[in-house]
Amino acid sequence: MGVQPDVTGLLGTESQPIHFPAGLIGFDEWKNFVLVAHKAGGPLRLMQSLDDERVSFIVVDPRHIVSDYQPQLLEEDIDALQIVGDLEAAWPNEIGVYCILSVHEDPFVVTANLLSPLIINWQAGLGRQVILANSGYAARHPVVSAEKKA
Repeated sequence: MGVQPDVTGLLGTESQPIHFPAGLIGFDEWKNFVLVAHKAGGPLRLMQSLDDERVSFIVVDPRHIVSDYQPQLLEEDIDALQIVGDLEAAWPNEIGVYCILSVHEDPFVVTANLLSPLIINWQAGLGRQVILANSGYAARHPVVSAEKKA
């Protein structure tokens, strides 16, 4: 594991370390992260790699984007995350669900990956990026578009 960057002075409180045994989709070399909240509060988090301090992602609970967001996990995902009981009842206290935000070339275009959320079992310190096949969720769900800003 690499040297953990100290971002708490710049941002705010950070979570316990989260281990993603399979890494992230397309980024399987980075397996250890923390979530860092901004001092001022708000829904956005910085998911900072503990393996490479240059790597971080902006994440948010997808219910801030789609209020009725309901990820349906496969049995293999539930087993890998060691989830016991109902996901919905455990979210957000024991289970965290986040989606990665992407800021595109035009800074007024922001999308959320609702198709492949990050599921975190806080009690086990485990995370997994899952693919919600046949869910109807998009990998590039518009959050902010240039048209909305115009």
